[in-house]
Amino acid sequence: MELNIKDVAHLLMLTEKEVEQLLKKKEIPFQVLYEKAVFNKQQIIEWALGRNISINVSGHKKLQEYQIETVSPLLDKSSFHYHCALQETTYIEQMVSQIHLEKNVDREIIVQLLKSRESLMSTAIGNGISLPHPRVPLMVGRSAPLINFFFPVNQLDLKSLDGKPVHTIILLISQTIKQHLSLIAHLGFLLSKETFRFALENRLEYKEILDIITKIEETRAKV
Repeated sequence: MELNIKDVAHLLMLTEKEVEQLLKKKEIPFQVLYEKAVFNKQQIIEWALGRNISINVSGHKKLQEYQIETVSPLLDKSSFHYHCALQETTYIEQMVSQIHLEKNVDREIIVQLLKSRESLMSTAIGNGISLPHPRVPLMVGRSAPLINFFFPVNQLDLKSLDGKPVHTIILLISQTIKQHLSLIAHLGFLLSKETFRFALENRLEYKEILDIITKIEETRAKV
């Protein structure tokens, strides 16, 4: 797909002037078509990946930081996907097709970036848990990170660090690096608790899982 300067500015959350400067210095991949500079979408995404530049896959223009103190407000019934017939070869596409996003969000880019991350190293961290996330932050039309829990009908072999099959996939999409690191740290804390791991492995009803998360976070706040 060919993009113009305005498209690239939106995709990379830059001003058109900044894109023009990159173009003038030949620091960004482009082609000349009918005496005008055009950009290949795939090449621009790969270029952004190599520079850890956030990618905007929504129709929104501005990015707001979100400080993660608790994940409870980020979760509701739609965040939990039970009895998922996921396949090891297509589970990423299947998950992205199920998450709630605005209509203008480019799901293909999300799939591409999730696969790109998995190609570097499996995000299956062990104990039956996988935490897939894009290689770079993505703007998906909201300031808060996106968290979705998937419970496959059959456990998946996703090349986990401990060799165990995956029973729970927690799909994460953050909009900034700071937000992502904060979210990973918070989930790491939750997963260190046996009650939370038990809730996931035994696929408790989503309200019960939310209850357990809230209790763990409240206990932490009192320390």
